[in-house]
Amino acid sequence: MDSYTKEQIKTHKQKYACESARERLQDSINTLQRAMYELERYAEKFDEAESNVDRAKVLNHSINHLVCNIQPNLRIDLLAHSQAELAKLGA
Repeated sequence: MDSYTKEQIKTHKQKYACESARERLQDSINTLQRAMYELERYAEKFDEAESNVDRAKVLNHSINHLVCNIQPNLRIDLLAHSQAELAKLGA
């Protein structure tokens, strides 16, 4: 392989890494936006609750949603992989 071809490959890898990182970042943004709407629904249920026991149940469901649905769907592992890949290509 000559140096021109190696440079083309490096450029292609950098472009791909940037595109992948941006897509992963956008996926995280979309996940957080969907989560915000879901949490707003819980806030409405909280406001409509007739007792503190019912409000506590709504908060419990909200916490469950945050822990079980939002955090795993953010795919922080993929963001970290993209960060490492970009750092490696930038070195």
